[in-house]
Amino acid sequence: MNTLSTFLRSFAAALAVTILLTGCGQDGGSSGQGETQLNMVTVNWIEGLAMTYMQEQIVEDSLGIEAGVKEVQGRGLAFSSVASGDRHFFNEAWLPTTHRENWQKTKGSLQKLGYTYRGTSVGLAVPTYMEVDTITDLRAYRQALDGTINGIEAGASINQQTRQTLKKYGMDDEFSVLAASGPATWQALETAIQEKTPIVVVAWYPHWKWTEFDLKYVDGAHTGHNVDIWGYPEDIFTLVDNGFVERFPKDVVCFLKEFEVNDKQVLSLMSAFRNRGEASKPEAAAQWIENHPDAVSTWMEQTRACVASDTMPQPLPDSAAYSTRRAQKNDGASLHQPGDPLASGQ
Repeated sequence: MNTLSTFLRSFAAALAVTILLTGCGQDGGSSGQGETQLNMVTVNWIEGLAMTYMQEQIVEDSLGIEAGVKEVQGRGLAFSSVASGDRHFFNEAWLPTTHRENWQKTKGSLQKLGYTYRGTSVGLAVPTYMEVDTITDLRAYRQALDGTINGIEAGASINQQTRQTLKKYGMDDEFSVLAASGPATWQALETAIQEKTPIVVVAWYPHWKWTEFDLKYVDGAHTGHNVDIWGYPEDIFTLVDNGFVERFPKDVVCFLKEFEVNDKQVLSLMSAFRNRGEASKPEAAAQWIENHPDAVSTWMEQTRACVASDTMPQPLPDSAAYSTRRAQKNDGASLHQPGDPLASGQ
């Protein structure tokens, strides 16, 4: 791991002083005791991948325990690896809609430690040059599209949501979802935009494509529309196993619980990883930390305050759903569109 910068070293020292002054070492799960290896899992989704490697750097360099990242294919493996105890931590559970099936299968062994990001959206997107406002408008482009909607990896929830929507509008005989890797889909999108040809892709926010391309969601096929399929705005949660809070040092638990990114932070992280060139993922994460001292300082200050508390940090209730509850309360008026902040502080 790269050497800590001065500002991170100062926070590490401050945390150590806080631990000594508050007597945190007297109880289980406090700093200085418990697990000494944090096993993290991530999926090949650039937003979670970037956050995980950045967190790995901070945990090792500032909080003093070893950490390792395992990349898996698909959210099912990420959920099950934490539930089984093979991994300790996953920071990208989209709930309550997108990853509902995986959560229902494993929630008896998992806890929502905290929010990673608030106010997501998912759906079908097209370039703004296409004369498409609603999903039925796609019929005019059926031949040009060869009846294809570009999805992501097989088994992804968003692929299934798309199929359900096509069936609801009687379009399932006209269009099909092409499963592919995320990078393959984004390459197809880039090529189509360069050539100004029609294309439809599954999409979500936060994601870098909204800053790179002029896109719009297709009404009837995104968050807040046909909510029986697409749901309301969601949140991204940090998941841990049931004994995590008791087994790990308090400063580690506090950091992972307090860690939450806003639009600017997560988009800059994705940009750093997409444009890292020959740099490794840990090197890209370390460089981002060096370039964004204010963001890291805020997380470390929050960690310090949590450690100084007389109580142990507590997981969120299973029913926690900040953005969904807010949208329902406002009758959908606060739906998060790409680039529009939903949660406070974003």
